[in-house]
Amino acid sequence: MSSTRGRVATVMVVTAGLVGMAMLAMSVAARSTASPRAASGGAPAAGLPAAGLSAAGLSAAALLSGLSPLPVPERWTSATIPSGAATLAYPSSWRPIPGDSGTVTAALRDRAGLYAGYLNLTPRQGREQLAGWAAFRTRRNAEDGDRQVHKLAAAEGIGFTNARGSCVVDQYLSRVAAHRYRELACIVAGRAHTSVFVGATLVSDWRTLGPVVERAAAALRER
Repeated sequence: MSSTRGRVATVMVVTAGLVGMAMLAMSVAARSTASPRAASGGAPAAGLPAAGLSAAGLSAAALLSGLSPLPVPERWTSATIPSGAATLAYPSSWRPIPGDSGTVTAALRDRAGLYAGYLNLTPRQGREQLAGWAAFRTRRNAEDGDRQVHKLAAAEGIGFTNARGSCVVDQYLSRVAAHRYRELACIVAGRAHTSVFVGATLVSDWRTLGPVVERAAAALRER
């Protein structure tokens, strides 16, 4: 969970087995688009009273304001997209899964055999830009059939290793199977290449898996 691949929208169709994951990969194929400036629900986070933000919005804004480059954790695995433009890191307990040509994807199953977590790295292939990324991403999600798409927080000017990026944390009801997901989606521009990172979990799993998604974003290497 086309012009760009990095979206999990429909992505996390959370169905057991390879059939569910194939559906996930197809939906990803349809998606991709100074200190960090964070916002929740479209309003600037700076100076906004806490009462003006939901708990989820506060959490998402805090995630983005604290996002910064970090080394790959020990015992994590790294995978570079075929073009060599960027490298995704993920926990060794997660497993690489088949995806679209030119991309790297890893996922985690829960005890019931369902896909609980998803990470994807895709080279930019469409009109995505750092400026206005949050609006582009959430609009694309809705156009692809997701419902109740809601931006929790967004930031531009985020530092990555040898790169700068824009990120959005959003929540939606997937088109397939109507599961509720939360994702961190970033467009990251390096010296020569631009890629799209997407990490997503079921909303119910965000408390435990959200930090893994954030760490994977922080360890992203763009060239």
